Amino acid sequence: MPDAADDRYELPVTVDLLADLQAGLLDDRTAARLRRRVRTDPAVKAQLAALDRVRRNLSALAVDSASAPDVPADVTATIGKALRSAPPPTP
Repeated sequence: MPDAADDRYELPVTVDLLADLQAGLLDDRTAARLRRRVRTDPAVKAQLAALDRVRRNLSALAVDSASAPDVPADVTATIGKALRSAPPPTP
């Protein structure tokens, strides 16, 4: 079995894995290995930069009152009721 620190056996870096890194969901060893990949692999670095841009853009929208009008309370109540009465998703 390969040692976990052996880079020859690195798994592909996915957007989900990078998002987990951003969210602080990875164990220290995995996070350190992934950060090393970000520093040494231009494609992985570009993916993480793109995720960072998305996070910044979403954050900016959260404080931009002109981005969309407030949703009326009756609309959110109707949506909530529909979601609560919907059957659970099937795998």
